[in-house]
Amino acid sequence: MNFEINKLLQEKIIPFEFVVKNTDLNDIEGELDENGALVRGTIEKISKGNFLVTFTIEMTMIFPCARCLEPTPINCLYDYTDTVTVEDDEAILDLLPIVEECIYINEPFRVLCSEECVGLCPKCGNNLNHEQCECDKFGDYDPRFEALKNLL
Repeated sequence: MNFEINKLLQEKIIPFEFVVKNTDLNDIEGELDENGALVRGTIEKISKGNFLVTFTIEMTMIFPCARCLEPTPINCLYDYTDTVTVEDDEAILDLLPIVEECIYINEPFRVLCSEECVGLCPKCGNNLNHEQCECDKFGDYDPRFEALKNLL
């Protein structure tokens, strides 16, 4: 979302509301659902070239589960406030990089579909939450580790 600097200099506070889609974002891990992210906030003039940007982002992000890789939706509500300095030669204030930064710094480190998630079989890759596999997890060993077995 772009704002003309001349308009910002004339008004004290400018409210805004817009929707961000996946195609607008570059550096985030998860994906937005089909509704996108609703961004609501204000831009307040502090002084010439300095603005206080305050907004709230409301969205549902979809991350892969860290154990089984199933898509896991997470409802997110982030508040963000920052001062933005605009140089004299700039004509546009673009809020999209600021919104992207807010999403990026608030992304969860690890997402689980449930605390009881058992994950994937390390041999065949089956999702153990849905079906059991026939792999013998403890009977097979890697022959490259035969020398280590002799140390036991």
